[in-house]
Amino acid sequence: MKKILSFLIFISLSCTMLAQVKGVIKDELTEENLPFVNVYWLKGGGGTISDSTGSFSINRKEGQNRLVFSFVGYKKDTIDVKNTSEPVIVFLKRMTTDIDRVVVTSRIKSSAISSTSDQQKEIITADALKFLACCNLGESFENSATVDVGYSDAVSGAKQIQMLGLSGVYSQMLLENIPYMRGMAAPMGLSYVPGQWLESISVSKGVATVKNGYEVITGTIDLDFEKPFKGDLLSVNLYGNSDKRGEATIKSNYMFNDKLSTGLLLYGTYNNSPMNMVGNDDFMDYPNNKQYSLVNRWHYDNKKGFVSQTLVNYTHDERDGGQMPEIANRYITNSVVDRAFISTKNGKSLTNTSSIGTQVAFSYYNQDASYGPVTYSATSKEIYANILYNAEVRGGHVLDLGASIRYNDDTTHSFSSQFTGNTFKNHATELVPGVFSQCTFRYDKKFIATLGLRYDYNTYYEKHLLTPRLHLKWKIIEDLIFRASIGKGYRSAYPLADNLSVFSTKRNIVIAGNIDMEEAWNMGANIMKTIPLAGNRELSISLDYYHTNFLNQLVVDWDANPAQVTILNLKDINNGKSFSNVVQLDFNYEIFKGMNITLAGKYNDVQCTYGNKLMRKPYTSLWKGLAVLSYRTPFDKWIFDLTTQFNGPQRIPNTLFDTPKESDPYVYMMAQITHKMKDFEVYVGVENITNYTQENVVLGDPMDATLFDASVIYSPIMGRIFYAGLRYTIK
Repeated sequence: MKKILSFLIFISLSCTMLAQVKGVIKDELTEENLPFVNVYWLKGGGGTISDSTGSFSINRKEGQNRLVFSFVGYKKDTIDVKNTSEPVIVFLKRMTTDIDRVVVTSRIKSSAISSTSDQQKEIITADALKFLACCNLGESFENSATVDVGYSDAVSGAKQIQMLGLSGVYSQMLLENIPYMRGMAAPMGLSYVPGQWLESISVSKGVATVKNGYEVITGTIDLDFEKPFKGDLLSVNLYGNSDKRGEATIKSNYMFNDKLSTGLLLYGTYNNSPMNMVGNDDFMDYPNNKQYSLVNRWHYDNKKGFVSQTLVNYTHDERDGGQMPEIANRYITNSVVDRAFISTKNGKSLTNTSSIGTQVAFSYYNQDASYGPVTYSATSKEIYANILYNAEVRGGHVLDLGASIRYNDDTTHSFSSQFTGNTFKNHATELVPGVFSQCTFRYDKKFIATLGLRYDYNTYYEKHLLTPRLHLKWKIIEDLIFRASIGKGYRSAYPLADNLSVFSTKRNIVIAGNIDMEEAWNMGANIMKTIPLAGNRELSISLDYYHTNFLNQLVVDWDANPAQVTILNLKDINNGKSFSNVVQLDFNYEIFKGMNITLAGKYNDVQCTYGNKLMRKPYTSLWKGLAVLSYRTPFDKWIFDLTTQFNGPQRIPNTLFDTPKESDPYVYMMAQITHKMKDFEVYVGVENITNYTQENVVLGDPMDATLFDASVIYSPIMGRIFYAGLRYTIK
């Protein structure tokens, strides 16, 4: 009996010492479960991390009664644990010091539609970018149905994107909520951001909030660079492909203490192997390219409510293309770009529910280029400052107030016989002060309405700009969310920088002398349903529709005269119209553990008035389909990814050549296999598996006075490319 009694006492004491606490962690406002939250005891050691559903379980020793919860973007919370038999439900409160930066869905999947944002937002994480190993932001959207990517012409190698059926210049490029690539830098800027630098990309459709200015019309692309306090000590990525292109990315982060940290991001790429495998011309498929970029960033958090982040970025890019080197008197293209960007963000908590923050940025961009006999140069200097006050009022409502100012000094110069008078010169100085106010109203954690209004004055156009925007989110029932948005946007037009492809043709270039600001309304709605399945799997379905209507637009008319391209205001065209209607349907389904499939379909109805006739916008697919299949073995030792794009027909504008009126639909496929070891990752892949390319990418003879055109691009111009790479990481 003594032995039995001693045994029972021992078991009882053991259970007391190692009792287990279970629970779930939620967002206080949305009640969404939070995955991967750090959970640990304040004293005595021991910790864990919540799983993908927000649930956690942690052993408890005798004397441990205070449990700490810590999660990036949320305030740290400590609770008293008295009864271990009852599950714990913890509600974490979002931090207000890091301006508008709460992204939690990116921790769950490599690519997902956010369920917490009141905007229609797709999050592409660093894991998803690894499946698209080469090389930069312009090639980071191949497995996204929201953003379309293509080449602007057959000689410069410049990538261009489209969102909601419209050129990428109508979407705003941000770097952690600071305007990053705009104006003259926007058309070529995609190639200046290495994909390996990114922690995530947030792609939001439609108008954004009023905090970042009036220039959003079709959406925002917000880049998140790797944070020094979260990144690895050292990470190296080496890449090479069958086109004899090589690149290297190095990332290094160091924490001096729990308050101060710094990070260094380096990138270099080199390609000096002229090839000609596509079409029957004697032009290089891709220009020789030499580029190097660097970022140094600093992060300081005094743990008393003050946070400061400073970033310095420099990029140098050289491109040489055109006809093959052995061609006598060959047609040559050349471009040299230097770009510098410096930003600092500082935030201070005033109370538990209010904060004030500042954003300041300076950018410099210079491009000197030639396209055969045509010369082009562009220089831009910009200073931007934004101050924001944020406060949560009674009932969970949020008020944002702020003011901003932007100064631009832009100079464009081009010499070509295509211009009347041979020379085009333009110098524009913009000073744009503005103020804004935004209120977010919440009701019963099911309904959110964000109403914003900003006023700006543009000194160059001498215009008073009033920008209203409204976003709605309604959680109809559990796992069924409806969103809607409407708002106005403006944009300063850049006739040549926005349309560099006009230099890849011998057409005469006519630019109206009274180019005005672009102005448009955008409205849209989205409904998203998530269906829980057995084994913690789920099926998500998303359907959205967006309409953009231009009151004025910079119209590039290739159709009225096949020997001429005319750039003019939409409002100067008799009965001129320009609009887009885009419908998109997305499915994401985990077939079984480790196997995930994404299916998407999109229809683009994009029309504009060309030559006094309403026509489909050229080089825009009428429809697009996407299928992404991904399989991961346990512990992600092996990762297999296959992406298939189904691209619909595009209208081809009027030319002097025997070109079709509409392109044929085509399929574009890519695949990658990744193997993870302790500190290494090895990957191999192939792009354009089917080797489908456009038959004739260069039309006519560049030495001919009129019959030459390399701007008619509607299909891939690069054939099948194999690649391989290695990643090495020191935690």
